[in-house]
Amino acid sequence: MTAVEFADQTKRLESHVAEINRIDATLLAAAKTGTSPPSAEKIFGALGNASIACAEVIETYENRPISANVRTSLFRLHGSITDLAASLKLYVLPRVQPA
Repeated sequence: MTAVEFADQTKRLESHVAEINRIDATLLAAAKTGTSPPSAEKIFGALGNASIACAEVIETYENRPISANVRTSLFRLHGSITDLAASLKLYVLPRVQPA
């Protein structure tokens, strides 16, 4: 792969990081203030798109080592997805009433 291709992969992953982080911030604000969260379509669409991007990046490497910048972006995206999952719990669990 060329340096340009590595940069493109990193940029693509980082755009998913930014999108997931924006959704997470909005969801946290909604949990704290009782306002409406982002739509389920937006949340799960972003998660699905990020998952697809990760799979495509990993697939391009086959058995070769992943470049440091791309690896860092994959870790950052993983962290953002984990944070969003925690925020979803924070928002949803207090609203779920036991049966």
